[in-house]
Parts: sequence; structure tokens; C-alpha cells
Amino acid sequence: MKKILFTFFAAALLVTSAYSYNPPAGGEDLTLLGNPLSLSGAKSVSGGALFDANADSILVNPALIAGEQRVNLTAGYTFLYSANKENETQLGASFQTGILIPFKMFIFSGNMNGTFAQFKEMHLGKSLNLKAGLAKEITDKLSIGLNAGGGYAWTYGNDWSLYADFGALYNWGNLGPFSDFRIGASVLNLGKMYSDVDRWGIDEEAQNTPYPTLATLKAGAAGTILNTEIAKIGLGLDFSVPCFQNFIVDFNAQVAFKDAFIISVGEKFNMAEVIKGKNNFIPSIAFLFKFSFDVKNNQYLEDNGWSQSEMTVSAGYKNLYKTVHAVSAGVDIDLGMADNEPPKITVWDEKE
Repeated sequence: MKKILFTFFAAALLVTSAYSYNPPAGGEDLTLLGNPLSLSGAKSVSGGALFDANADSILVNPALIAGEQRVNLTAGYTFLYSANKENETQLGASFQTGILIPFKMFIFSGNMNGTFAQFKEMHLGKSLNLKAGLAKEITDKLSIGLNAGGGYAWTYGNDWSLYADFGALYNWGNLGPFSDFRIGASVLNLGKMYSDVDRWGIDEEAQNTPYPTLATLKAGAAGTILNTEIAKIGLGLDFSVPCFQNFIVDFNAQVAFKDAFIISVGEKFNMAEVIKGKNNFIPSIAFLFKFSFDVKNNQYLEDNGWSQSEMTVSAGYKNLYKTVHAVSAGVDIDLGMADNEPPKITVWDEKE
């Protein structure tokens, strides 16, 4: 075991010695700008402070969707504005849409993201990104997942990406003051990332490097620290190590009232961006409202058990880089109602 660990770290040191680190500011979160929950840090490797998995959860950990039982549809849009008048344009945007479909053997999810940000302080350019994932529950506690992704970037050069992601999630249960305690880990961006486009990196005087960064390791934990009939409070913490070149911490806290109204607050610490003065410490915030709805006189929905479903609408704000502001809105639909009743097992027939 010691030899394996030594070989692993030796290989990591060889990679980092030959690979400089200078992605664009925001490059590690290229596909996480398109909806309020992502902006507030709730799209974490362990499923968020209060666990919630949907079609875009595969962006951080493909294993998160393994326990889902319903078809899920998501869509989000983020308006980006830069107050820096030196930019060629002060307006930008990011959108995200996805679908999750449960099958008997596995859970499938597909996601599409578009990001358009030509700001000097967050020089991501324009890109369209696709990702599809499969996940499966190995045991009641352990789930694994696999993604395949790719995309195309343009403005100031044209390039493409093609990569794979791996992830796992372990449901610990109760741990100290926490209930629903979870541990998640993933390895993202194993392949070719965007490298042949000209971008201002975190260090504007140096040449930018591929982004999102190759072989990004993510690990984190989350759990519920308060659970009453009226309110729930959850906390989550993620750590990311992009190719052993940077250290990123994401913190998320959520408060839910009657499982209907949710407040999500997030904070991010990106060491490389902080060193270069690219970051600020203003927390991001999102508000969510969940409700059920009925659709009558639709035979197709009734045949599939979808006439009664659940919808979550959300809105959020994040001050990204002092002069860059993000205002986001999203919608999340679960077709059908969750089955929370355990199966009834009869050992023998009761006879009067």
C-alpha cells in the first residue's frame, strides 16, 4: 500500500512540475454558472447541505443521481453583468438544461450548458458544453457513477474538449450531531480540455493554461445538523485540488422551512484567485420554493403516473469578481410523486 501511495504522489509531482497553472478566473466553474443552486455552492460533491439530486448534479459528481426514482427536468439562466467599462461588452450569460431518466439497471442523466462571458476579469469567452452520466447504487450506502463530456469553445480561437468523470457517494447515516451524513468524491476532467484558445488567465501577464483543469480531484461531506417539523438546517464542505496546482474550498449552508421554502448560502475560497486579487468574500445566496401541482385531463401524464408532480422554482445572486454580478433563475420538475413508504412484507398469510 505504501508503494502504491508513493508512486501516486510521485506521478502527481511529475505532472505538476511540467504543468503550469493559469486558467481564466472562473474557469474551474465553467459549467456551474447556469442556475441559482450552483452559484450558491449547493451543487457539491456530496449532494449539498440538504441533499438534493437532479439532472445537473452530474456536473460535480456522477454518483449523486444513483438513488433517484423519478424523471427530472431542469433549466436555468444566469444574467452576467460587468461594471468594468473597459470590456468590449459588459453583458454576458450562462444557461443550463438537463434531463434525468431512471432505468431498472442504472440512472441516466444528460446536461447541456452554454457560457458566454467575454469580460477581462472573467475571460471565459463563448462555449457550449455537453455531459451525460450513468450511476448505480452498489449497496444501500454506496453509489458510483461515470460521465462522458465534451464541448466547443470559440472567440479568440476555436477549440474542443472531450473527457470523462468518475465519482462515488457514501451515505454514512448518523454521525455525531449530524443526520443524513454523506461523503462524496470525484475525479473530473480526465481527457482533453480547452487549451487552444487565447484567454486572460488568473495571472493576466502569463499565458493561460487549459481549463477546466485536467484531473481535478473533489472531496467533501455534508449533513443535516437540525431536523424538526418546522425547519431543517444542513451544512456542506467541499475541497477541490485541480491537478495538484490549486486549492479550492466551497462552503454551503441551507435552511428549509416545511420542506417548501429553502434559503441556500455559499462561500468560495480559491487560493490562486485570492493570491492574484481576483476573488472577493461576499457570500452568494439563492431562494427556492417547492410545490406540487396537478395536471388534469391529460391521458399521457396519467398513464405514466405524472399527473401529480413537484416543481421547484429558484432565484439567486452572486458577486463573482467585484465588478462581475450574476443574477440567476431556475426551474426543477420531478415528474410524479416520491414513494416514501417502505414495502410491506408478509411472512405468512393471516387466517381468521
